[in-house]
Amino acid sequence: MSGPAPVTETLRPGRNRAGSISLLAATLGFAGMEAARHFGLGAGTGWSVLQSGFEAGMVGGCADWFAVSALFRPIPSRRFALPHTDIIARSRAKLSAGIADMVQNRWLSPETLAEHLGRLSASRFILDHLAVPATRVQLVEVARDLLGRFSGSLDAPEIAGFLERALRDQLQGLELAPTFGRWLETRVAAGDTGGLWDFLASSLANSAEQGDFQATIRQMLITAVAAFKGRGLWERIKGFAGELFFDYDQVADSLAGALARGLRAVQQDPRHPLRAKLDEQLTGFAHKLACGDPEACAALEQFQRRLIEHAELGPVLARNLSQFQQTLRTELQDATGHLSCLLDRTLANLLGELRQEPETQARLDQWVRRSIQELATRNHGVIGEMVAGSLAKLSDGDLVAQIEQKVGGDLQFIRLNGAVVGSLVGMLLTLVKLALSPGLR
Repeated sequence: MSGPAPVTETLRPGRNRAGSISLLAATLGFAGMEAARHFGLGAGTGWSVLQSGFEAGMVGGCADWFAVSALFRPIPSRRFALPHTDIIARSRAKLSAGIADMVQNRWLSPETLAEHLGRLSASRFILDHLAVPATRVQLVEVARDLLGRFSGSLDAPEIAGFLERALRDQLQGLELAPTFGRWLETRVAAGDTGGLWDFLASSLANSAEQGDFQATIRQMLITAVAAFKGRGLWERIKGFAGELFFDYDQVADSLAGALARGLRAVQQDPRHPLRAKLDEQLTGFAHKLACGDPEACAALEQFQRRLIEHAELGPVLARNLSQFQQTLRTELQDATGHLSCLLDRTLANLLGELRQEPETQARLDQWVRRSIQELATRNHGVIGEMVAGSLAKLSDGDLVAQIEQKVGGDLQFIRLNGAVVGSLVGMLLTLVKLALSPGLR
């Protein structure tokens, strides 16, 4: 992982030229004064004081230039550097450890964090931040994105398997008889069974017309004749005599046709007596279930058990989950769809309730403070590690450049002050010497 990009000279607004200008001015002033004296152009007490000021300012500026420059770079060069120069680069391990310790144990100590967290109101921040419609729209978009990511796993086999097991467990322990019996009684009384009898009559009539029942009817006839012949000698004689002129296939075909016509009549006549009889039987069964009749309840429980054991719920659930996934994705892609409106309305309602409940706000604030403080206390060492890790990513040049960028301007004024103070001290010393030794004037 690469470190931050180097900071170039053009990106250092803190590096002004005040120090260099002050040193240049002191040096030029000293050189000018010496040249003037050499050519006999300057004399007198004032001239001596001014010359001493320039000289001391040049010395002070040079000393401060060396002190400031020694912090950031080797002097005179990296190959032949004097001791105690390039201090930041040479002391970066101690400097990094000191910065990490200061941030971790002083600026962001658990006590300091607790003090600042005591003034934190998470509920107020949430209410003020989400009061802006644009912010709430962004939060709804985030919620839609999260739901979209969640919907991507709805068709996973594990989801269908889990739902199948959960549904089977629920059906296994469900006491269905009383509730189902009352519901069935209500439906029969409301006349809702008409469609059921229409469907059954139509399906059975179609099967009879297609010859699906002929083999069954023929076998029933053969069984009935055999039972008749088994009653006695005379019945056996009549049975054998009848079989000489009896065609099972024709009779079975005739009976199937009669059955189809009867079923069509049931289908076409809503008031057919057979419908009433079926409703009567179904009502009786429903009443027995509602009253807890053991025989009826046992029959329903057996059906329920067979349904649980043999129903192919997995493929059905997988298809339904896949269809639900597609519907959910389509709905989430529409920013003005029903689901997006529901999310926005739900968020607005939650914010309204939070705004009207000071106790809830207080509990939320307390929970946030406690959670952040516990997290910071438990992982307090991570702060120092983060700071040390960030500093370790910087090269020596980048570290020096970033520090110089922040404090370089102030250090240039130190150089300026060094030249100015040196000049003033130099002139003061000269005045003192002249005052103590009049002969020097």
